[in-house]
Amino acid sequence: NKKKKKKTQEGEAVTAKEQVSATADKDVSTVQLGKQTEAKSSQARTFGNGLVIEELAMGKPDGKRASPGKQVSVRYIGKLQKNGKIFDSNVGRAPFKFRLGVGQVIKGWDVGVNGMRIGDKRRLTIPPAMGYGSQGAGGKIPPNSWLVFDVELVDVR
Repeated sequence: NKKKKKKTQEGEAVTAKEQVSATADKDVSTVQLGKQTEAKSSQARTFGNGLVIEELAMGKPDGKRASPGKQVSVRYIGKLQKNGKIFDSNVGRAPFKFRLGVGQVIKGWDVGVNGMRIGDKRRLTIPPAMGYGSQGAGGKIPPNSWLVFDVELVDVR
């Protein structure tokens, strides 16, 4: 009987260790997954209205920041979200200049460019309500289109 008890206790000890290591592994992987999702979520912010702002590249930490009322210069590529078709781009041309926050551009840009530093690159996924709405624009943007802009801040004055 003593031998049997000893064997079953040893067997239980082994399985207990295996369970501990298995749960420890699970904890580690969930922690790693949590960190990965946190890292991604810090890169992308989604607003209640559907606007998504993703940080693609960071400029100089001491670079000037775009803020409402400032004249900003940007390079951009605009695509339709549903098919990825480029409808506008100023890459290879002069940067596009506008005054931030005063309605010179679509609402998605006023919100999405705000806070960028010179050299920052962002991807803005803009819902129709913050883009061209039910009107569309210039024959290239159909009504109620979701838009994706890759924007780089070049200058702030």
